[in-house]
Parts: sequence; structure tokens; C-alpha cells
Amino acid sequence: MPRQPSAGFTLIELLSVIAIIAILIALLLPAVQSAREAARRTECLNHQKQIALAMHNYESSFGSLPWGAKGGWGSSWTTDILPFIEGGMLADLVPDGDSGWAVGNRPDDLRVQQLARTAMPFLRCPSQIGPLQQTEPGGAIALRGVNSYLGNAGGNVGRDGYSGGGQIGMEAGDGVLRVADCVSNPGRAPTPHAIRFRGILDGLSNTALLTETRFLDENVCGVCDHFSLYHPDFDRARGIDFSEALVSFRDGINLSRATKEELEMSAGSYHPGGVQVALCDGSVRFVSDQFDPRLRHALASRAGHEATGWLATRSR
Repeated sequence: MPRQPSAGFTLIELLSVIAIIAILIALLLPAVQSAREAARRTECLNHQKQIALAMHNYESSFGSLPWGAKGGWGSSWTTDILPFIEGGMLADLVPDGDSGWAVGNRPDDLRVQQLARTAMPFLRCPSQIGPLQQTEPGGAIALRGVNSYLGNAGGNVGRDGYSGGGQIGMEAGDGVLRVADCVSNPGRAPTPHAIRFRGILDGLSNTALLTETRFLDENVCGVCDHFSLYHPDFDRARGIDFSEALVSFRDGINLSRATKEELEMSAGSYHPGGVQVALCDGSVRFVSDQFDPRLRHALASRAGHEATGWLATRSR
């Protein structure tokens, strides 16, 4: 009986099928990555909406927005909104006034250390690379929770501390969240006063409330760190380096060439092409890297009477 030829693929046919599959994967991979980034960007947008709503609830309860940072006390707006964002148990850990330090074994010390190490999901953009907790080189507290969102200190702020050297600091910016000096006048309310919504004369829909930032390691800019719930630098004397909680819109978005201080306190993201900005009315808009500087400064100021041209942008 003659032998029947065996059914199967030849080597050339098999190689052709593998090549076609590889081409299809190469074509589909960018689309899959784009879909994943779109999902991450939407989740980031929802985080900012959640934070903006908490800010509104805080303002309704206390008659003003929280201070952006409390110089000399170590806390910031991120701790103040905890009761309004399902963080009541953590809010109970926040020391009352200037108590608790980054090192030590007193009860208040241990409370602020626990705060510092807590990673809050709503304070983390899913596109942010790296772990949820990072250790600052030379820092007093290991594995601190990373923060992706900074409050708007203004479009004219040139220093990450208090004003000096001809530069406007974060206690005097034209934004909506200020640094309070909590130690210079003991027994009195911190100064300057916190901003109220009625003091935002440019309108809530034309003024930034908060935006994204990038956590950049020491190989990029020295230390461009942004941590979440307790800040040892704020707790020194009257406080220093408020860029852990506050942003300046003065120098641009997604900067690549800048000083360490400019990188620390500037807006940035891992979304291609720009950052998402939550406005004071609770809406969130995507702002391009190439956004006109005059409009960027107008967006950041609360009472400059500028037109921001938002009609040409997309809102969510």
C-alpha cells in the first residue's frame, strides 16, 4: 500500500503564522496601553473630584478653605479634609497644634509617624510610577505615603518657603491655599487667614484648586518629594519646603529643564501631554504642557480679573 502524506504545517507555514501573530501583537499593544492609560487617567480624574468635594464640604463647615500648610505644626490641607473623605479614624491621629515629632517615642510622636507612613489611595494617581510608600534620602521617617496632588498656591509664587530675596513665597501667593504661620503668635489664630470661596473673585469655574505633581527621585532633581499626611519640614521652626503640599503655576507644566526648587513645586504628571486640574467648582480639566503662560497664571490666581479662555478646552 502506498504511504499517505501526513497532514500538518510545513516549516515555512509555521514561521508565516508566527510572523503574522507577532505583527498583530505589535499593532494591538499600543492600543491596549492607550486604553489602560485612559482608564488610569479617568481614575485620577475621579480622585481629584473626590478631593474637590471634600474641600467644598470643609468650606461649608468652617467658612473657609483649609490652610494649604501649617508652618510649625507639620500638617496640611490633606489632613484637614480627612473627616470629609472617609478618613475620620486617621483624622483622630492628627495632633492638636504643635505636638508630635518625626522622631521620638511619645504618644504624639508615634501618631504623626503613623500618619506619615499611611498611603492614601485617593492621594495617589494610578499613573504615578513607583511604590505607594517611599523613603526620602536622609529623611527622619522611612516609607512615607506618596502624594500625587498639590493645592494651588498661585501663579506668582517663586519660593517653596516664605517670601524673601525678592520672591513671593507660599504664604503670599495669589492662589487659593495659603501657608499659615502657626507659631509666631502663640494663642492667636494662624496668619494669614485662610481663603473663602467668596474671596475667589475670578469665579470658582475659572480658578484652580489643585493639580497633579510627579514624584521625582534624587537622580532627577536632588529630592523632588511629595508626601501625604505629615511633613517634618513643615514642623521645623515656622516651616520650610511647602512644595510637599502646594504647587506654583508660575514656571510651567511637566518641566524638564529647571532648578530643583522649580521642579519640586511645579505641576506635572505621567499622563501624555499635560496635567489634570481640579477647579474650585469641582470640575476637572486637562491642561496641556503648551498652555499659554498668561492663561496658566490667570487660572492660578483667585482675584486677578483675567479671562482664562476655558471655552476652548474640554471639561469633565
